[in-house]
Amino acid sequence: MGLFNKYFISIFLVTIGSLANAELFNYDYVDLKAGTTSSKAGEREYSLEFSKSIHRNIALRGAVHYTYGDWHIGREYKEQTQQMYTIEGIYHKNILPSTDILISSGYSNTNGKVTCVGPTGHCTASSSTYSGLKAYGVSLGIRQMLPIDIEAEFHYGIVKAESFSNIKRGYLGLMKNFKNNISIGLDYDWNITGSEYNESKVVIRRSF
Repeated sequence: MGLFNKYFISIFLVTIGSLANAELFNYDYVDLKAGTTSSKAGEREYSLEFSKSIHRNIALRGAVHYTYGDWHIGREYKEQTQQMYTIEGIYHKNILPSTDILISSGYSNTNGKVTCVGPTGHCTASSSTYSGLKAYGVSLGIRQMLPIDIEAEFHYGIVKAESFSNIKRGYLGLMKNFKNNISIGLDYDWNITGSEYNESKVVIRRSF
């Protein structure tokens, strides 16, 4: 699996989690995220996510992601960019006074470009390769309110991309509300099987 496909799957697994029940958690919000990964193909990552309730126990979310990375291989220099669009449905159910269980499924479409620059015979002087990938994913998670009003989430996710085996990853998020419906938090997700990448992000959330 190429760098483009590996990194795309990692992002998608993070995206298919993290909503909560209306009785305790607000899930009408906009998230702005910025971070990095353990992969040289995704040194910088940015995303904008919109979440909206459509039923007492159902929500929809859409997201736009952009990633950038560059690296050297001998005398070659490579640069990768990709854009991913996702949409997902989330079923959320309160099971304890401070705990929600979350079940989500989603679809994504990713387009990327890898540019190679190097001496003739290596990258053919300068060349670009374009890729596209579609995938479906499911996630089972839990959201818990901790002391001092910190929200914690954990998710276990599986993604099936075109022509690839299932990829499994874990996700942990922490969020603290400050004032005027503004929250700041941290996201971290990691590989469970395969050779995908670990990711860490800072999150700013505006709730409505």
